[in-house]
Formats: sequence, structure tokens, C-alpha cells
Amino acid sequence: MMPDRAQYAERMVVAMESFRRKWTQIMSARPGYGLTPPQHFMLLLIREQGPCRVTALSERMEVKPSAITSMIDRMVAHQFVDRRPDEKDRRVVQIYLTEQGKQVLAQLDAMRKRTMAQWFESIDAGEAEQFLAILEKLAK
Repeated sequence: MMPDRAQYAERMVVAMESFRRKWTQIMSARPGYGLTPPQHFMLLLIREQGPCRVTALSERMEVKPSAITSMIDRMVAHQFVDRRPDEKDRRVVQIYLTEQGKQVLAQLDAMRKRTMAQWFESIDAGEAEQFLAILEKLAK
């Protein structure tokens, strides 16, 4: 008998949570960066979007601006980001990725690619294609 959609959904939730925990454990083991997973995600957003306002980051990360501000404070202290006044409106502060932030992201990107490549070695090319096609479809 074939499982119903609710059973698939439950299996997916369990698998995704297990994957998220494993991924967080691997990424948290990175030495010397002092970044939490949300801070890493914030750096990725800033790299993707360019300089950002705190409000834009809080919307994308789905947290309150006060939580973003404290994360930014820690990342400024680590010299991963910098606060600068907006060129058009000096009352507005933009968050910029620093050169050190770019370097840390490049190192984390390389680590992520190595880790993912190792995981994909455990499945054949057909399984990888099928998995990615389904994941991309669900992401849309």
C-alpha cells in the first residue's frame, strides 16, 4: 500500500530537520570564524543583495530589527560587515560586506562545496539528478 501525502509530509519534515541539524553541526565546527548559522545566512544575503538596510535584512530573515542589530554589532566587531550612511539619505544606514567578510564567505563556500561533494558521492548520478529536480520543483 502506498503512503498518503500526510505520511510523505511527515517523512519530509523529519528528514529536513535531521539534515538541518547535521548541516548546522558541520558548519558550526568551522574554526575561528565566530559566526552563528543566522549570521552566516545574513552575510550570504548581503553578498547576494549588496548593501542592505537593517529593515530589509529583518524582512528576509523573518526576525525583528532588534535581533538583526545585535547580530550586526557582533559582525562589525569581527570586521565581517560595516555600517555606512546611505549616499542618498544620510539618516539611513546601510550594511556592507567587508573584505574580511568576503574572504570568510569564500572559505565557507569552499567548505560547503567539499561537504556537499562528499555527500553526493554516496548516491549515483541518476539519484542525484532526481533528488535535485524534485528539490528544485518543491522550492518553486
